[in-house]
Amino acid sequence: MNAAFRWNSARAAGRTLLAGDARGRLAAIAGLLALLAFTGLETAGLEGALRASRAALGELPEIRPAFLLERLLGFAFAAALALGFLGSLTTAISTLFLSEELDALCVLPFAHRRLVLRQASLTLALASTPALLLSVPALLVAARASSRPLLAFVTGAVPLAGVMLLAGSAGVAAALLLVRLVPPRRARLLAAFLSATGLAVALVGFRAARPERLLDPPEALSVVTRLGAARPSSPGLDPAAWAARAATRGLLGDAGGLVPAAALFLAGLAVFFLVPATLWRLHLHVFRDSWAGSAAPTGRSRRGPEARSLDGVLLRAEAASLLRDASTPAQLGSLAAVFLLDLMNVRLLPGTDATQRDLVAGLQTGLSLFLVSALSLRFAYPAVSSDGRAALVLRTLPLDPQRQLLVRWAVRALPAAGVALALTGASLLVLRPERTTSAVALAAALAGSLAIPALHVGLGALFPRYDAPNAVSVALSPGGLFALVFSTGLSLLSTLVVSDEL
Repeated sequence: MNAAFRWNSARAAGRTLLAGDARGRLAAIAGLLALLAFTGLETAGLEGALRASRAALGELPEIRPAFLLERLLGFAFAAALALGFLGSLTTAISTLFLSEELDALCVLPFAHRRLVLRQASLTLALASTPALLLSVPALLVAARASSRPLLAFVTGAVPLAGVMLLAGSAGVAAALLLVRLVPPRRARLLAAFLSATGLAVALVGFRAARPERLLDPPEALSVVTRLGAARPSSPGLDPAAWAARAATRGLLGDAGGLVPAAALFLAGLAVFFLVPATLWRLHLHVFRDSWAGSAAPTGRSRRGPEARSLDGVLLRAEAASLLRDASTPAQLGSLAAVFLLDLMNVRLLPGTDATQRDLVAGLQTGLSLFLVSALSLRFAYPAVSSDGRAALVLRTLPLDPQRQLLVRWAVRALPAAGVALALTGASLLVLRPERTTSAVALAAALAGSLAIPALHVGLGALFPRYDAPNAVSVALSPGGLFALVFSTGLSLLSTLVVSDEL
C-alpha cells in the first residue's frame, strides 16, 4: 500500500508538470527554457564575479579571502533560512489544512503522523524550490573553482539541506500553532501578510544599508576591508554561521568542513521528523475542528452593521471582497516595499539647477503613475472577473451595473490617489522646482491616479475572465497587457505635461 501510495503521488505530480493539451505542453516547454536561460545567466554572472574578485583580492594583501568568504556565505545562508521559514509558514497552512486531498487522505488506513509527515515534506519541497534554483548554480560554479570540486560541492550542499530542513520544520511548527489560534483561512491571510512584511522589511533594510556605496571605490574598499580583515566570531547556536564555516572549509580544500556540515544536516533531519511525531495530535484536533466547523454555528446569529444606504453596503462588500483574497496581503506588502524604496531614493535625486529640477520632476511624476498602474493592474483590472460564478447572481439583482463599476473604481482609486500624491509630493519637497511645475505635477498625479484605475476597471469589465484561477492570471491576460500598455502610455504622457524640458 505504501509503494502504491508513493507511486500514485509521483504520477499525479508528473501529470501536473506534463499537461496533456498542446497549450499546457507549450507552457511547460517555455517554463523549462526560461529556467535554463536563468541558470545560464546566473552561472555566467557568478563566473565573471569570481574572476573579478580573484584579481581584486590579489591587490589587497590585508584581506583574508577565507574570512571574507565565510561572512558572505553567512549572509547567504541566513537569507536562505529566513526565506525558507517565511515560505514554509504560508505553504504549510495550505498543505496541512486547506488542501483538497486531505479529506480523502484522512480516511486511509495509516497513522495520522505519517500524513502530517507527508504534507510537511510537500511543504518543504515547495518552499525550498526558489532557494535551490538560486543556490545550485552557485554551488556548481564554486565547486568548479575549488581545488577539490567534489568536497566543495558536498560541504556546500549538505549544510544548505540542513538549513532548509530547519527552516521548513520551524515553518510547519509555526503554522500548526497559528492555526490553533485562528481558523485556517484567516491564518493563511495572516501568514501571507507576515511573509510579505518580512520580505518588505528585508528589502528596506538592504536599501538602508546603502548598497550604492559599492559603486564608489573608496567606500567599497572600506566595506570589503571590514568584512575580510577580522576573523569571524564563533558560530555559537547560529545554523547559518555553522553552514557558512563548513562551506568555507570545503571550498578551501579542508575536509574538516564535512563534520559541521554532517552535524547540521543530521540536526535538521532530526528536527524535521520530530515535528510531525510530536505535533500530529494537534494537527488532527485542529483539522477535525475546522472540518466540522465549516457549517454555520448554532445559536444566535451575528448581526452585521446596520445598512444606512445602498452605496455604503456596496462599498463595504467590495472592500471585503478585495481583502478576502489570500494573495492580497502578500502583494500589498511587496508593493509597499517598492513604494518605500522609491521614497528612500528621493534624497539622491539631482537638483543642482532649474533645468535638472524640471526634468527630474517630470520623470518622477511619470514613475509615480507607473507604480500606480502596476498597483491598479493587480487590483482594479480583475475587479469584475473576481466575481466568478457569482456574476450570474449579480446580473439578477436590481442593481445598476454602472453603480457597481463606480463603487469598484472608488474602492481602488482612493488608495491609488494617496500613493501617487505621496510619491510625487515627496519628490517635489526634495527637488523644490518652480511653483508652476509643482502645481502641474500634483494635478497630473491626482488626475492620473484617478484615471488609471477607471481605465483598468472598465477594460476588465469589457474583457472579463470569470473562469480564471486567480487575479494574477487575469492581469496577465491579453486584455490586461493592453491595459498595462495603455496606462504606461498615460504615465509617460504625464512626464511631458509636467516637464517643459521634455
